Amino acid sequence: MKNLCVILIAICFCGTSFAQDKIHKKDGALIEVKVIEVGTDEIKYKMFIDQTGPIYSLDKDRIIKIVYENGRTETYQNNLKDPELYQDQSKNAIKVNFLAPLLGYTQLNFEHNLRPGRGYELALGIIGLGKRQDIDSFYDATTKSTTTTYREASGVFIAGGYKFSKLPDFVNKGTKYSHVLQGAYVKPELSLGAYKHNNLISFPGGGSTPRKSRESISFGGLLINLGKQWVLGELLLIDVYGGVGYAFDNRNISQNNSEYDYSYVGNHFALTTGADSGLGFTGGFKVGILLNNKK
Repeated sequence: MKNLCVILIAICFCGTSFAQDKIHKKDGALIEVKVIEVGTDEIKYKMFIDQTGPIYSLDKDRIIKIVYENGRTETYQNNLKDPELYQDQSKNAIKVNFLAPLLGYTQLNFEHNLRPGRGYELALGIIGLGKRQDIDSFYDATTKSTTTTYREASGVFIAGGYKFSKLPDFVNKGTKYSHVLQGAYVKPELSLGAYKHNNLISFPGGGSTPRKSRESISFGGLLINLGKQWVLGELLLIDVYGGVGYAFDNRNISQNNSEYDYSYVGNHFALTTGADSGLGFTGGFKVGILLNNKK
């Protein structure tokens, strides 16, 4: 009878020892607990060795998984990348480069989110749709008037890039992004464009009156953009960015010599090239709106 009691106690003890929930934390700690409640943002539990004691809580973003006493497992490690968390948010946006018209062009952008942390952006620029850019002014002694020559550029450019957004911008104690389109990002981007504009050429022999000439320019670049985008009120976007990389154009300064005016050399509106250095620079301030398509 004594041996039977020992066996029964051992069986009860073993059964109790396995009837515990286990919380695996991201810092490597393992906690043996009795889970009381699984909330939206946190887990409430009691310590397994003190189930009459206080109730503790732990944020979900600090947990990898919970293994329950019956063997069922709940995983939380990849919650931030789960598309279902953002299914009620718009994944598309249209933006404009806010300061571009002051620089002589207009730029429209379309952005689409593929999944949390990944997306693409396309751009179309209309060169010449903006403020007129003057090259130089000359006084004509015969007519006793000042004549201003304007650049009068006209053309287009296109660009496309793949966005890698930083994880994450938290709300609800880390459950998800504040918005799937918000956050800091890196965007490799390819751009190509062409336009015509006026240039001034001095007459051979040192004449004082310049001659206006129409010049064709083509340009392109492969740049790495760094930026930060904010979403305001689930409606408006603000995007600030800058980039640097490889760029080219077909203007050869060494051949043009001093006869050409170099007021806008390397200035290709959305892209600036460093003369013949092969470097290119870009940057801007974009504002936009979210579209209603939430698929």
